[in-house]
Amino acid sequence: MSRLLYVGQQTADLLADSVDENLERYSSLGFDDLEASGDWRIPLSVHGDLALLNGLNPEKGQEAEVHNSMLVGRALANLTPSLARENRIWIRLSHVEALSFARARWLTGIHQETLAKAVRTHFFASTWTGCRDDHAISRLWWNHHIASKICSDEPEAVLSLILSRADLRANLVERSRVGTRLQLSRAIVSELRDNDALRSSEPQFRKFMKLLNAQGAGQYVEVWSEDKLKAFVSECAVYAWR
Repeated sequence: MSRLLYVGQQTADLLADSVDENLERYSSLGFDDLEASGDWRIPLSVHGDLALLNGLNPEKGQEAEVHNSMLVGRALANLTPSLARENRIWIRLSHVEALSFARARWLTGIHQETLAKAVRTHFFASTWTGCRDDHAISRLWWNHHIASKICSDEPEAVLSLILSRADLRANLVERSRVGTRLQLSRAIVSELRDNDALRSSEPQFRKFMKLLNAQGAGQYVEVWSEDKLKAFVSECAVYAWR
């Protein structure tokens, strides 16, 4: 374990403003010479096991996404949600410790004319949605964080479910109204685990979520009993097929 590092604001701004000039660094050369000086090594009081990041899998697909989310979750287990919104932590990781992974996962096969756009999307996390959904490493941390909140005993099983389709992640991770209402999220995940037909049908799942949002609007589900919430979610699942 070692203390996590982040870059200074001046370096963060310079990198963001110099993407086009640094495309060869992103593609092959790297940033080791720049990292050796300047404000690239500002320490946090938080420790992490960054050696685990060497095991990140750059392949696409659910299996790799689950594996990588679990790995980043373990590597950065001491990171808090407030710190996890700090762009400069993620800039450091995607430009140094996890550069090889980020490059292989997000820049391989990219046409030269769209390379700069891909870099800005996956190597910087300047907005909340970019941090949660797009950055090469931070999106994996948020996957794991939300899965652990939903079920601390089985985060990998939750990840396997919510990462099986893009619309599942969109509703359980990207839409804050659901992601921040943990009791509701837990009930939805429980229903999806038990309901193969709902889980495998994108149109019915969309209808299910619309029903949940419509019927649950203004309801204080946080004070409902587990049985009442489960019955409410199950009823919406039934009506999704009508």
